[in-house]
Amino acid sequence: MPANHFHCFFRLLWQFMAVDQKQEMIIDAAIKRFAHFGVNKTTMNEIAADLSISKALLYYYFPDKKSLFAAVLKHITSAAAISFDQVLVGESDPQKAILSFLDSRTDFIIRYYNIVEYLRNMRQPGLPPELKAIFDDIRKRDLGRIAEIMEKGKRDGIFQMENAAKAAELYFDFLESFRMAYFAQSSTFFPDGKQFRALLKREKEFSVIFLKGLAK
Repeated sequence: MPANHFHCFFRLLWQFMAVDQKQEMIIDAAIKRFAHFGVNKTTMNEIAADLSISKALLYYYFPDKKSLFAAVLKHITSAAAISFDQVLVGESDPQKAILSFLDSRTDFIIRYYNIVEYLRNMRQPGLPPELKAIFDDIRKRDLGRIAEIMEKGKRDGIFQMENAAKAAELYFDFLESFRMAYFAQSSTFFPDGKQFRALLKREKEFSVIFLKGLAK
């Protein structure tokens, strides 16, 4: 099909799409651009051109690049959450489950580094509300996973503790302290890939020690 015919067909198809379908298509196009070129080097014009729509129409759904970035971040973290759960569901050893979770989380950051590094432009506590809400959801999900792993370890007689939820919260708070220490060494809110790998190593070392302390 000639390019001009394709663009005409796409514009016709676009008219019959639901709003959420249009938003999903924009997000998918943005993910491809952001992941390959980075957020800073991608323009809204380029995303609109990829979709054969006008820049004005793109701005109708996403008023600026930051709002589109927030939608992209929410999309990829939600997809990653499903992937993380699939990794953990079949693992009976709580230590292996936690280490696998740490691996998966870091792999996700490295995979989408060109997207998430856009956070270099921002500093806590000055994150836009829509981004803060996403990070709050990530924290809630991650804490829930850790608590579930520790609760299962307690039920299976692997861990000895009175309150698995409190143990999970303590463990999670220590992990966040490691992250904050690395963030403090960086001139921006978001560390680079090398720092994330170093952080993963420290997280694993701490996790093994922490979990041994819970073992019967």
